[in-house]
Amino acid sequence: MTHGIRRILCCVGLRGDCDPVLAQAVGLAQATGAELHVLHAVKSLSDDVLNTLKINIQDRQMLETLMTQRLDQARQELDQHLEAFWARHPERRAAFGEREVTRSVLEGYPASVITHYATRTGSDMIVMAANKRSFTATYAGKVTKGVIKRARVPVVVVPPRQD
Repeated sequence: MTHGIRRILCCVGLRGDCDPVLAQAVGLAQATGAELHVLHAVKSLSDDVLNTLKINIQDRQMLETLMTQRLDQARQELDQHLEAFWARHPERRAAFGEREVTRSVLEGYPASVITHYATRTGSDMIVMAANKRSFTATYAGKVTKGVIKRARVPVVVVPPRQD
């Protein structure tokens, strides 16, 4: 009995161009017939920043509203990135068909959030960016290395586009 790929977790940052990562994940999902989940992990604010906010914003409801707006804005940006990706690649959209792409934005330490989400959703593969522009020091960035160390499933690392 072989273990097929049923769920692919595509992790994207909202800085720069995430097209290569999305293209790789969409291609793998098409080839395997897997579900595609797209995740953006928002790094938690440091304790110093949180304490400063608490001191300067006395109204707790206002502070919670601001924290919620931070995640809502990230969700909107993720939706915009995905819509722009499909608009730039109508051939991929047509080939992918009417299949649903699940989108999530979670807060925490990104490598930990990604691996916990992959485990919780039963993902069989994680696709993410190398997040390094050159090969001078190491290939993968800090978050990617953290995911590779923690993941219990294969991690496909997509190199940056060479323009």
